[in-house]
Amino acid sequence: MNKKTEINLRSKALDFLSRRDYSYLELFNKLKRYTDDEIAIKTILDEMVDKRFLNEERYIESFINAKSQKFGSQKIRYLLSAKVNDPDLINQLYNEANIDELQIACEQLKKKFPTPPKDNKERAKYLRFLLNRGFNYEITNSALRNAYNDE
Repeated sequence: MNKKTEINLRSKALDFLSRRDYSYLELFNKLKRYTDDEIAIKTILDEMVDKRFLNEERYIESFINAKSQKFGSQKIRYLLSAKVNDPDLINQLYNEANIDELQIACEQLKKKFPTPPKDNKERAKYLRFLLNRGFNYEITNSALRNAYNDE
């Protein structure tokens, strides 16, 4: 790797990281657009990890915090699995986040559908909405039962 390529890659990496957190894999793929030298990219990314500019745990925590107000655990874990190669770390940090999925599912349901379902067809529509948001079936059913009780 020549010095100019190294400096260019390092400045690109710092530029990306100055805007938001990235996972190792995400930043690797972004830098791969600029060179085919994977060893150079890995060297620079390892340097970023050593300097704590690149941190998988911090990235996962911020991702979970950003997405948890809209999506359920299944969708968040799925989205993270495409960006981080450590499913154990994802599960550990998600469990530590202590997110009340039932409350979030109820809020999302009432936001999208302000009135309770009138018939089975509408109930199925509400169920599909929450399932597509990544909430599991148990939470989805509980949310449908509990969301409109306070009205």
